[in-house]
This record gives sequence, structure tokens and C-alpha cells, in this order.
Amino acid sequence: MNEVFVLELPLRVEKYQADILNKRYEQLRQLYNYVQGKLLRQYRYFEQTKEFQACKNSKEKRDFFRSHSFHINGVLGSNKELLDITFTEFGINGFVGKLGKKQVGAGVTYADLGITSTLLDRMSLAVWAAWEKMLYDPRAKRISFRKYGELSIFGSRKKTNGSGKKVFSGMELHLEKMEVAIKLNGKVGKAAKFITLPIQLTPGHEEYEMWALKGGFDSITVLTIVRRMIRSQYKYYVQLTIEGEKPQKGRTLGKGNVGIDLGPTTVAVSGENIVSIDKLASKCDNIQEEITRLSRKIDRSRRANNPQNFNEDGTIKRGVKLVWKKEKDLKRYSKLKRELAELRRKQAAIRKQQHIERANALLKEGDTFIVENNPVNAWGRRAKETKIDEKTGKYKSKRGSGRSIGNHAPSMFVDILENKVKSLGGRFERVNTQNAASRFDFTDGSLTEHDRSERAITLSNGDTHQRDMLAAFNLQHLKLDETKTKQYDTEAMAADYDRFCQLEHEEILRYKNKEKKDDRGTIGAGKL
Repeated sequence: MNEVFVLELPLRVEKYQADILNKRYEQLRQLYNYVQGKLLRQYRYFEQTKEFQACKNSKEKRDFFRSHSFHINGVLGSNKELLDITFTEFGINGFVGKLGKKQVGAGVTYADLGITSTLLDRMSLAVWAAWEKMLYDPRAKRISFRKYGELSIFGSRKKTNGSGKKVFSGMELHLEKMEVAIKLNGKVGKAAKFITLPIQLTPGHEEYEMWALKGGFDSITVLTIVRRMIRSQYKYYVQLTIEGEKPQKGRTLGKGNVGIDLGPTTVAVSGENIVSIDKLASKCDNIQEEITRLSRKIDRSRRANNPQNFNEDGTIKRGVKLVWKKEKDLKRYSKLKRELAELRRKQAAIRKQQHIERANALLKEGDTFIVENNPVNAWGRRAKETKIDEKTGKYKSKRGSGRSIGNHAPSMFVDILENKVKSLGGRFERVNTQNAASRFDFTDGSLTEHDRSERAITLSNGDTHQRDMLAAFNLQHLKLDETKTKQYDTEAMAADYDRFCQLEHEEILRYKNKEKKDDRGTIGAGKL
């Protein structure tokens, strides 16, 4: 399988062109909701059948949907008869692909507006992704519709036209001019109407981006137009999915194993020349506080403008149809919503940038990276059992680490690091949590259970270590090629132990010697 990567470049868009693009996004949003509405209505019908209710697991449901087809009025197949539709990827793709003939206005279809079957094929992927989760994920409860402004992407996959030439249906890409043209009608040849958008290179990254485009038009497989709301204005970008060697920025891997212990907010690292623990996306903390404050402000504004929809105790009314004031009529409320959206955008951008910087710094520490395949989703779940703290006699909080995980995104960091390591030819292993990295004591080979609140662990030799850094040290020396779990190279651990103790001591001193908290926060180290 050929290597594939995505290159995103900004577009220079005039005001009238932005209006045309925004109209295209809105048309596709309405079409997306139309498709979901039709499919949801059919699904509700299937839910009431005895045969569907007899399905006991996802496999039986999958077989049910494959064998039960249905029709939607006005959707015809190639033989001019009603199209057979099923709740499968190909069934939904066939249904969505036929909607180019659906009328938008009097005598005007989506195909007349330049929305080709190839563009619809790309939209069907999003439709199927929603239904695949709904059908086979027991945690999925409903299908969501897109609100105004929520759909902000459309694209086309390269295909071969009637003359044997590979093209992007509904769009044209001219790399020699650095332009992308978007079709606005259903005509061909000289009668076709386009808007042309110049493609810009990112300042400071021109060499990298031109290297990515060295394969030319033939190397590009998918062309996508994306919009993002930045500082209350839409910015537009072109995303090019390219087959070929991904361009590098001169980074190289080091030598040796690197163990990584991941937490909801921190990452501990142990390698030949490094022992560290850092807070992930530390610059997002202050932004999260502002987001919380703004969210409460928006909720108060929403309640003040719609008092008829709430009970005296503040809960929302149930069992009656609620009428909400339109957002466009509430200037202050709309302004707060825009401020919140901008804060969340900044938070996501800063979080990703910090993850990338941290991953780049680790590449030089080794060429084999080992991390436990932690169930991050489980960390955020609320506890079912009510427990009492033995020391205080009070009930323990049942809340999980969902907020911390959402703010610091540990899984995103691991994904970014894995992609970078593998692209440079290194090895990245996600090992089973049954290896018990935080419980293993190499000095006597024992396994000791530790409570989550224990941040300092004492080995059998009397030495005390910070829990996460010790777990990273154990992972660094895990025997990867062993089929059994809990197989550690204790001889190498004994040889590297003094070095680990020295580096760990220096890392802890770095925190103790600082008079103020740095941007990485404080890390519990027990009595060290």
C-alpha cells in the first residue's frame, strides 16, 4: 500500500466567491439532513418489526440490514425502477449518489448547481460513518442532524472520465498556476461556469510544501475544500490527499528504547539519556477556565431570554413543545457564542501545536518507543459503585477524568508521536496493560498493587521513585518479542538503574528549585 499524506494550503477568496462557497456548503447541509431524515424514518420502521427485535447482537443486526432492502419515492435506479437501498456502505452510497437529480427549486436540480455524483460520493462517507456507529456501537443512541453552518467540507475523488483522462468531477486543479476551480453549473465544455481560487503557500514552509507537490497532478487522489471560522470570519483551505513519500523536515531518530507512561494530563518518559515528566498541553488550562466562564454566561443568557421553557427549580420543561427565540434576534447571546467558538478553536490549535512540539523533542531520544495501550475512554467514565473515604468518612467522588482528558488529549499526543516515529522508519509499540508497568519491582521480580492516589512507590531495596517515571523505566526494558506478558529485561534494568536514579533526581530537583510554577504545572512526587 502506497504511503498517503494530506497537505493543507490556504486559499485567497474574494467576498463574492465566499458567498458562493457558503451557499454550496448550505446546500450540501440541507441535502445531508434530507438523507438522514429519510434513513432515520426507515430505521424507526425496522425497529418495530419482530425480526429486528429478535436480533441479539451486532452480527445478527448486520445480517438483518444486509438482507432487508427498502425504497424511497422518487429515487430510481439505472433501470428506471425504484432503487433498492440497504443500511450498508454500498447501499447508502448508491442512494446518495442518485440525489443529483433531486430538485432544489423550480426546474433546478443539485446537478444543475455543479454538485456532481463524485461530490455526493464523498458526502455519503459521512452519512455511512454516522450509521455504522449507530448500528454497531451500543453506546450510540441517535443520529444527529447538522445545524446551520456546521457542514464545512466538500470534496471530490479523482476518477477517469469518458475520454480516459483522470479528473476531479466538479472541480479542477491547476498546479502550474496554483489555482483550484469549482464548477457552478451542470454544463460541460465552454458552457461550464467556474470560480477560480488562487492557492497560497504558507510563509516559512514554502520549501516543504513544494517538495510535497513534486509528484504533480498524478500524485493527488482527493481534492477537498474546507472552511474554518477564525476570529468571526470564514477562512478557506484546500486539502490535497497525496500518494508518495511524505516530505521530511530534517529530523532523525536516536538510538535505543524509550518507555512512555501516559496519564490523563501527563506523560512520563524514560530513555537512555532522558527521564522526564511533563504536563500535556499545559497552555490550555487558562483557556479552559475562560471557556467554563463563558459557557455559564451563555447559559444564563439563554435562560433569561427563554424563561417560559424552564421550571422554577431551573430544570428544562419536558413533555411539551418548546419554542426558543432565534439566535439571530439575540445580539448579545450571538456575540457570546462567537467568542466561545473562537476560544475553542484557539484551544484546539494550541493543544495540537504543543503535542507536535513535544513529540518532535522526543524523536532524538530513541528509535523504539513503547507505550501502554491504556483504555483512555474508560478513564473518563463515571464510577458506578459509591465508596467512602476511610480517612475522612466522606463519600468519594464518582466523577472520572473526562474533563482532564478532553482538555489535554493524551490519545492525540500518542497518535502524533506514532505517526512521526513510523514515518522516520522507527518502531512504535502499544503494549498490553497486563504488563503491569506501574506494579513491577525489578529488584525482586514482584508485582505489587498500588492505589491510583499513590504517587510515590518504594521498591524492595528501599529506594522510592515517582510512580509514572518508574512505570516508564519499566516499559523501556520490556521484552517486546516475548509472547507472554510481564517479561522484563531485569539484567538491563539493573545496569541502567543508577543512571535512571540520577536523571530522575535531576528532574525532581528541577521542580523543587523553581519558585514559581512553570507552564507544565506541578507533579506529585510523594515524599521525594
